[in-house]
Amino acid sequence: MFRNLKAMSVATTGLLVMSLAALSIGVQSGGVAAAAAKSSFVIGVPLPMTGAEAASGAEIFKAEELAASQVNAAGGILGHKVTLIEEDSACDPTTAVNAANLLVTKHVNAIVGEYCSGDALPEEPIFSRAGLPVIFAAANSPALLTFGYKDIFLALNSAAEDSATAVAFFKQDLKQTSIAVVDDQSAFGVAIADSMQTDLKTNGMTLAGGSIQAVPNTLVDFSSVIAAIKSSGATGIFWTGYYAQAALFVKQLAAAGVTAPFIGDSAAFDPTFITGAGAAANGTYVTSAVAPSGAALRRFTAQYRKKFHSAPGPYSAYGYDGVKLMVLAARQAKSIKASKIIAELHKTNYVGITGRFTFAPDGDRTGVAEEILTVTNGAYVKNSVQPKL
Repeated sequence: MFRNLKAMSVATTGLLVMSLAALSIGVQSGGVAAAAAKSSFVIGVPLPMTGAEAASGAEIFKAEELAASQVNAAGGILGHKVTLIEEDSACDPTTAVNAANLLVTKHVNAIVGEYCSGDALPEEPIFSRAGLPVIFAAANSPALLTFGYKDIFLALNSAAEDSATAVAFFKQDLKQTSIAVVDDQSAFGVAIADSMQTDLKTNGMTLAGGSIQAVPNTLVDFSSVIAAIKSSGATGIFWTGYYAQAALFVKQLAAAGVTAPFIGDSAAFDPTFITGAGAAANGTYVTSAVAPSGAALRRFTAQYRKKFHSAPGPYSAYGYDGVKLMVLAARQAKSIKASKIIAELHKTNYVGITGRFTFAPDGDRTGVAEEILTVTNGAYVKNSVQPKL
């Protein structure tokens, strides 16, 4: 989602101003950061740390911290300590551009981060011009793969499958064919909504009301949207946007007596959605990459809980794997030179805690299936029936 940050200013005078200016110049020109880079493998981490999606950003960053601490405890990488530099992208494209430029000026060696695709899109050309290897931890709009960048990789497979999974579930399992599609005007939401419109037509289904309903991502009163859904005769609702706003929408749908089944896309998958929607969340559905499982994930979860005294989020493991994969690529390249790491990432065949990593030529992660989750008794569970794609 796109969020605006309030500008903050601090008035200072005299030597303090001069000292801060000198430090700023040193960092921007490579002084402090370049010195750190000589002894460290520096990974830049752009993530939303403020705004509605800040919880997800914090959960991913903590997982990356865990991964970096484990690498360093084992001796680092090629004699270098792994260091993370975080910049707040706020799920806002303007802020994200600033974050990306700051990371480049701080001479990072690689990028592992980003939750919101609307942030990742304007960051891509900045990182690519700098020649940096980039693993987006959770941002996965199909639009990210359309520009031909050879240094961009998705830890989470492209969300292009979100709409196909939802259409198949509506048609095969829910037996609903007139679907209202609502996006939040984010880059991610628009891409999935457009894909949904195409998939509905391909499957002989109807876009209720004849057009996608695009709402500002700051909208808190959905009464006009709900009225339009009711008048359209929609028998199903597909939300393509993020979880905080989805929770408000679902609560208001329930209050208005709308009983049409609700499916959210993968950006709506977060425990915060359940907390925000309360009882109205029960019986809703969401598309998701098949959840990782197994001993490695259980070990990661236990380590995360021990270190941070909280549970990881649904995308934390992808950030963890992203750091481990970037380090592995450097080891295999026997170099921290960006071009050599990029070449190794294209050859990746690595099993992380979220499963096997292999990448298509465009950087999309391959072989990750999707599934439908439902909220039952205030928790996500795999739905008993899954669509056949």
